[in-house]
Amino acid sequence: MKLIFLVLLIIGLACAWSPEDYEIFKLNDKVRQVLGPDVTFYQWFNLTKGSKSTPIEIKKAYRKLSKALHPDKFNNNAARKKAEEKYAILSSVNNILRDASRKERYDYFLDKGFPKWKGTGYYYSKFRPGLVLTVVVIYVLVSVLHYFALKINRRQSFKRIAEYKNQIKNQAWGGSIVPPSDGSDRKLVNEANNTTFVVKGSGDVYVENDDGLHLIDEYDINVNPTFKDTLIFKVPAGLYNLTLGKVFTPINTEVIYEKPHSETPVQGQVEQVKKKKSKGKKMELANGKVVYSRKK
Repeated sequence: MKLIFLVLLIIGLACAWSPEDYEIFKLNDKVRQVLGPDVTFYQWFNLTKGSKSTPIEIKKAYRKLSKALHPDKFNNNAARKKAEEKYAILSSVNNILRDASRKERYDYFLDKGFPKWKGTGYYYSKFRPGLVLTVVVIYVLVSVLHYFALKINRRQSFKRIAEYKNQIKNQAWGGSIVPPSDGSDRKLVNEANNTTFVVKGSGDVYVENDDGLHLIDEYDINVNPTFKDTLIFKVPAGLYNLTLGKVFTPINTEVIYEKPHSETPVQGQVEQVKKKKSKGKKMELANGKVVYSRKK
């Protein structure tokens, strides 16, 4: 735990701005406030080479600009006051540009971007997506979550129906996992909801109502939803069919599901039971013991 705090402290110190950085940030804000939001130190000094300007070129540019902005050239008090403020900023900019280390820091932020003042310090502005992008991202995220929720619910429904069928067969066959030897149908009535089930010898389970028998098959559930089942397709396709689809060719939203052939392990179990019962000819000895002759 101490190691984690130490690492976080080192990262925090590494990410903190130095006093020189704060000086550059504040001076950059002043220059842009006085001269314009996009004016750089080099533009103010009329240095066309920008960060590649030499110390001699910077010195000449400063001398030329300081003569033009010297407060003594203004007689009006208001103009003199503004000139004094601008001249002080000019001197500070010159101090940064002629210092190699501070000039390097300024060039770095000029290239990468300056952080913004946020009330308690300078921070880089976080990316703020527009309304359209926000809606699209949320829509895609909800669609992905809907797909996985659909998949989980269908798998749970498949498992629940399969377990329910096994319970019905187990009760109809008297606690056995195999059907009766005569292969007859068995009925089971759920008194709680007055539902009648018919269990075939093949292991198929039907629910009986006024319309007849209806097969209960867990394989009617598609446990693998398709793209057409998701919201990312259904919503735009539905809106299109309600509007432009009435004029142009509508989008086909039908989901084609090929139901796999459900295995009937009950039949295999019956065959195994029958094979086990085939033990040869039955013979009863004089002492009453029953034996079976070997099959030839």
